[in-house]
Amino acid sequence: MSSRLLILDDHRMLAQGLALLLAEQPDLTVVEQFADGQALLTWLGSGALPPADVLLLDLHLPGVDGLTLLPQLRQQWPALRVLVFSNAAAPELVDRLIAAGASGFVPKSADAEQLLTAIRAVGAGGTVFPKHARAVLAQASTAQTDPLLRLHRLSGRERQVISLVRQGLTTREIAERLCLAEFTISTHRRNIMHKLELGNVAALVQFAIDYGL
Repeated sequence: MSSRLLILDDHRMLAQGLALLLAEQPDLTVVEQFADGQALLTWLGSGALPPADVLLLDLHLPGVDGLTLLPQLRQQWPALRVLVFSNAAAPELVDRLIAAGASGFVPKSADAEQLLTAIRAVGAGGTVFPKHARAVLAQASTAQTDPLLRLHRLSGRERQVISLVRQGLTTREIAERLCLAEFTISTHRRNIMHKLELGNVAALVQFAIDYGL
């Protein structure tokens, strides 16, 4: 069974290497490559032909990240099956990917044969979440949870508060801006620091810059 593929990865050399590997496979065809999620959504929304069967998706992307993209892809293009191919490492990642609508996960530490086997399985309608994935991810993860997963712990209000902290506003000024009590803002700030596993405001501001909050 042949499959038509899309590649979404902002690491250009890696994406080109994947395309070359896939070009050698008679049953796999790369339809298009993208460096960011918005470009992919624009292409899909245009009704571009020929259609694709499998999206090879990295999670760490500029702008819209992979975990944010997944539910939207599942809702709007349910026929497009998504195989996550990423360096992201956290024990809870597999559960998050399944809930978000991915059909499989392969770490970037996998060899070419493992990746090709996973692509073919997903293209045939199967799922690829190896039984040992949790152990591999747990071993690969650092003392801190992957930043992308930490980001997805935040509520909409907490993201608002972070944005205002990044602008240099004090707790009182944020409270006035959002029409909330100072105690409420202080609570939000404590929760934010806990969820993001950060130790000080400077680290919070840097996190906000890194992830466009």
